[in-house]
Amino acid sequence: MQSKRIVKLLSLILSLCFVLTSFAVSPAFATDTASLEKKQEKIQDQIDEAEKEVEKLSSKKKETQEYIAALDKKIQLKQDKIDVLQEDANALQSEITSIESSITKTEDEIVKTQKEIDKKQAEFDKTFDEYCKRLRAMYVSGHASNLEVLLTSTDIGSILTRSQMIKSVSEQDSATLDSLMAQMEQIEKDKAELEAKINKLGKDKEKLEKDKKKLTNQISTIEASKRELDAEVAECNALIKKLSSQSSEYMEEIDENKDQLQKVEAEIQAAYARARAAASGSISGSTGSGAHSGALGYPTSYRSISAGYPNYSSGRYHGGIDFPCPTGTSVHAAASGTVILVRPLYYSYGHHIIIDHGNGLSTLYAHNSALLVSVGQHVSKGQIIARSGSTGNSTGPHCHFEVRVNGTRVNPLNYL
Repeated sequence: MQSKRIVKLLSLILSLCFVLTSFAVSPAFATDTASLEKKQEKIQDQIDEAEKEVEKLSSKKKETQEYIAALDKKIQLKQDKIDVLQEDANALQSEITSIESSITKTEDEIVKTQKEIDKKQAEFDKTFDEYCKRLRAMYVSGHASNLEVLLTSTDIGSILTRSQMIKSVSEQDSATLDSLMAQMEQIEKDKAELEAKINKLGKDKEKLEKDKKKLTNQISTIEASKRELDAEVAECNALIKKLSSQSSEYMEEIDENKDQLQKVEAEIQAAYARARAAASGSISGSTGSGAHSGALGYPTSYRSISAGYPNYSSGRYHGGIDFPCPTGTSVHAAASGTVILVRPLYYSYGHHIIIDHGNGLSTLYAHNSALLVSVGQHVSKGQIIARSGSTGNSTGPHCHFEVRVNGTRVNPLNYL
């Protein structure tokens, strides 16, 4: 029985010597970008259609609302494409960061596992060496059979004593062999685990290189797309200015910096949030002006409207209504309320003011040349709060007027 165990042990030792220490890794993190790629393809199809429309209209007179509308649509689609490309690039960057973290962790685990294997291997080698020495000593000295030992006993007491000794030696050898077998199996298991980690590391590194290359290409594509977009925005804005000079419709140009637009809107929403917080802490449930009711007053003495809500004549979105008037014209509060935002800007809304009238209703006055009130100030209906102008994103002097309910733009004509 022992000879069979020794043969099995030696076989396992030989197989252990040929265990490979190579490497395997499946990506620890993989962001599925298939949906983003499909979205890009869909937007590109729309851009191609818009390009055809622009080319068709470009053969005609360019200074037309129709051409500007077509060009603006193309610009918006290209901006959407850039947004999707940037989203994809952000996902790639996140994946790269995750893979780099996984690689570092796996490398640490490999070092730790290798040290554990080395320690277990040293313990096994020591035990196995001692066991082999014992077997060699038994072979050289000539090991007597159990029967021979018992027959040379002089009495029943010595027979029992010698029998117990033989059994003890046999059990010790068997236990040692079992221990060696268990150690060998654990070492093989650890080496298999090490091999899996090494394979994982190799695959992670391969995926990392591919993602980095893809990200570099994505960034180049985004930069090229932005240059194209900037050129078309400049063309469109030049046409808007030219067309505005020929008509009474003073339009806002296309903002090239979306981050600035988002920042402006974020400031507006933050002002509304502060107003709501103040309202919730007051007895009247408003910001100190009482809840608004009744019609709003006109913001200027000029009542003609050059651009209405929600679109310009070109079809572009317009969040309020415009009252063309000379620079310096008095701008009046449409209703009593509390000023919650006063912001001098040289882009977007330009110098603008927001008044909270209670009941979630507020008004915005933009493109002013001068601001005459401050945040927290209570104003009465008809009070002069600013002087009109053409600051910010504007092609001519006018008062841009918005009405918002709980921060959302609505048609001002429903309230005047």
